Amino acid sequence: MPEPVLEPIFHPRGIALVGVPSNDGVAGAGGGSSGFLASLIEQGFQEKGGLYPVNPKATEIRGLKCYPTLLDTPDPVDHVISLIPARAVPLLVDQAIQKKVKSIHFFTAGFSETGDPAMAKMEQEVIGKLKAAGIRAVGPNCMGLYVPSERIAFMGGFPKEPGNVMMISQSGANAGDVVHGLGRRGVRFSKVVSFGNGIDIRAHDLFDYAAADPQTEVITAYIEGVQDGRKMFEAVKAAARVKPVILLKGGLTSAGARAAHSHTGSLAGSIDIFEGMCRQTGAMRAETMDDLHDLVVAANTSVKRVQGRGVALIVGGGGFAVLSSDAIATAGLEVPPTPPETKQLLSEFIPVAGTSINNPIDTNMGTPEVALKTLRIVAAAPTNDVIIASPSLTPRSQPGDPKPSPEEREKQAQEQIQSVIETYTRTQDETGKPIVALVRDRGASLEVSDLFQQEAYRAGIATYPTVARAARAISFVLKWRERRAGLPAVI
Repeated sequence: MPEPVLEPIFHPRGIALVGVPSNDGVAGAGGGSSGFLASLIEQGFQEKGGLYPVNPKATEIRGLKCYPTLLDTPDPVDHVISLIPARAVPLLVDQAIQKKVKSIHFFTAGFSETGDPAMAKMEQEVIGKLKAAGIRAVGPNCMGLYVPSERIAFMGGFPKEPGNVMMISQSGANAGDVVHGLGRRGVRFSKVVSFGNGIDIRAHDLFDYAAADPQTEVITAYIEGVQDGRKMFEAVKAAARVKPVILLKGGLTSAGARAAHSHTGSLAGSIDIFEGMCRQTGAMRAETMDDLHDLVVAANTSVKRVQGRGVALIVGGGGFAVLSSDAIATAGLEVPPTPPETKQLLSEFIPVAGTSINNPIDTNMGTPEVALKTLRIVAAAPTNDVIIASPSLTPRSQPGDPKPSPEEREKQAQEQIQSVIETYTRTQDETGKPIVALVRDRGASLEVSDLFQQEAYRAGIATYPTVARAARAISFVLKWRERRAGLPAVI
């Protein structure tokens, strides 16, 4: 199979950052362009390839030798990040052609999206020169590339481990939020591309790449305006035949459409057309950013195997159970009554006082033995297709027990997390019914909750912050599977 045409941009041997601020790395120094060099250093790109800051006013930045121009950097430089003003871009392009680079990312804004005819003309001249030289362009007005396997990132705090999700985004901020937010829930990425105005590489090019990329198993995208509608349709259709595709459309309202146009120069287009494209191609349309996050988790965990609408809810608190039942029903799912035979089995070890064994089930699964027994019985009920349970992440203690040290507390938390995950995965394996974890233990720290979510995800257990979001994700998966009738199964 031939190498995808975009493959080289994801594997540069050397990266030059042209226009890095001379005070980059100085405490208190700001600026939107400061993060690129710091992010690449954080990922450790300089340990595997050349990393070259370019600024004629500095000789060293963040411990790296700084060069006066792109032409002064050592060879090879395959990828250039442009952090300079738009008016200086034509000279940089000439140098990039002379340097024989393979790709250039324009963080630089101020081109056609401004509405200025002169800048639009410059943009066309620049892209004409680059295309003639065989140099691919990402942007302008975007954050560019995150490729963890190659130690490339455009923001700090991105996970260093590679994964199986590719994110395609017109917005750099939204792309960053997705990586940070889903990263806390355990998701890891093959590639993320923020492509901005898309003067060269556009959404359809990236869908074509993602469909063929062996490291990518799930594709998600944030799109403001569709460029080359027919090519986009065909690219999404081809990708959705072989991999789960989750799309979020920005600019649904007149206010959002105006913001999209000023942001990337995109014409937002009709939501009805976008919905029609998703329906005809077999893609899944997320309606909100929360949906996008939750559906990516669903596509990579046991939620993707849910076969029906019957939900068993195991949570503490009567009032919470009432509102949770409403949320499940609102999502188009069911909370079926507990069958008599299941009640009989539960009543043998669950006390009557202060509990309920009728779905929603209000009981304390404090010990691993009780939790496993409860989940097994509930999962075996023919009325239940999926179980949403609220695990305890706080280690149990008895009155008079000595206060544990921070190290002991961390060890206890890790043991508790492993116990919960082993119980959930064992139940799933034995019964074939997916278990969804609701993360609402008020006694657990943020660090413990994050650790649980990441370990759960690795074990194939989905985690959600609310019952409403869990139910909505389950409902989306079921509806999506129905809409894909006749297409190859991808989850």
